[in-house]
Amino acid sequence: MIPSAFDLRWAGAICSRNGEVEETGLGAGVLNDPVMGIVWLSKRLEIYGQSIRAGDVVLSGSFIRPVEARPGDSFHADFGQFGDVSINFA
Repeated sequence: MIPSAFDLRWAGAICSRNGEVEETGLGAGVLNDPVMGIVWLSKRLEIYGQSIRAGDVVLSGSFIRPVEARPGDSFHADFGQFGDVSINFA
């Protein structure tokens, strides 16, 4: 996927804990566009003589609130056309 092919403000997520929806959100929740989080970070690093380098893993920020993970909880996050991820806590 080419990032510029998508309006990431409309990229969404549904986060469920133990099969129940806990949080939902859109990319617009990150400075109105997730790309702007990366732009902000790049400008901030430049102040300190640093930069984002090829191969660095950078997260743009979250567009859902944190959900507490308790022992035994199971989480599933669905990002639509971008995929999904699950995790279980012991």
